[in-house]
Amino acid sequence: MSKAITAATVPLFDRLAGTPHASSDGRLLDGAGLQHSLQTDLLRLFNIRNGLTISEYLQSEPTVLDYGLPDMLGLSAQNDQDLLVWSDVLRHCLAHFEPRLSHVRLDVRPDPANPFGARATISAVVTMGQQLCRAEFDIALDARSAAPIAA
Repeated sequence: MSKAITAATVPLFDRLAGTPHASSDGRLLDGAGLQHSLQTDLLRLFNIRNGLTISEYLQSEPTVLDYGLPDMLGLSAQNDQDLLVWSDVLRHCLAHFEPRLSHVRLDVRPDPANPFGARATISAVVTMGQQLCRAEFDIALDARSAAPIAA
């Protein structure tokens, strides 16, 4: 009788980089490894800027040439309308470039520690083997970069 595996396949970038969170055979991730892999990929994604404007990005079906986020220097974390735009951009980015996440909920709000930055809380569902698991990420954002927020 076969046994259901509660693990996720190691993504190509993680295999090439020799991620320490993979199982001993280097092909499967446990829960902590999957969480780390997703966070690493989100930070890669949110720290790369493409050549599109925000409106071009939101109105397009991005290709690999549009990987990352558009330039968001014109957005203010203190403006509610800009926070909604920021949220739309992140949602669009996740939908196109992070297929492991589904049922994504996104909350973008001002960062009390940085008057020029925002905090994004991402809650989503990820598949691990045949099991659905919840994943959450807190990320500090500004117009130029993203970083994880320590728990």
